[in-house]
Amino acid sequence: MYVIIAGCRKVGSSLAMELAQENHDVVVIDSDPERLAALGSGFNGVTIVGMPIDEDVLRSAGVEQADALAAVTEDDNMNIMISQVAKELFRVPVIITRVYDPQRETIVSGMGLSAVCPTTLAVQKIKSMLLKKETLDTLHISGSAVSFRLVKPMRRQIGKPLTDTQDEQVLGIVRDQVFSLRDEKATVQAGDMLVVAQTETAEV
Repeated sequence: MYVIIAGCRKVGSSLAMELAQENHDVVVIDSDPERLAALGSGFNGVTIVGMPIDEDVLRSAGVEQADALAAVTEDDNMNIMISQVAKELFRVPVIITRVYDPQRETIVSGMGLSAVCPTTLAVQKIKSMLLKKETLDTLHISGSAVSFRLVKPMRRQIGKPLTDTQDEQVLGIVRDQVFSLRDEKATVQAGDMLVVAQTETAEV
């Protein structure tokens, strides 16, 4: 399979390495040459420095012959635009769009694109574990192992917005066995438990 990966952060790089090791033809596009260089000499795919939304850059990546494209940059809007161009202009058969915002996931799906939302996947997994009263375990997403654990908030965090933790690994709060996603309105209370995620990229 000929696959183009737009974005070379943790998910993009892990996905590229796995597909290349399985002998797929892989082209990775990213605007930062250092991210592409981090793939290392063991990566047997092709890397292109450029903006994945640029039609000329996509053409240089062979988008017109691609079997699939994964838009996995850190920017939801960028991923949506890349996917639209790949679908409408180049007619790529399979397109996967990663979005962090669950509301955008619905919009993307309505556009006829296949959306993957790590936030939704994590919430569903955590909710399932909580309702089943199971121990939080590990969820594997695109070569990365994401483990979840419950942590008691520190005294200085009580009464303050959850966003004040300045810790992007905190996904939300469990209060009275109900999970609430991290947002600007969430305030930490005594008796709450913080849901913390830890990501470890699988060694390749």
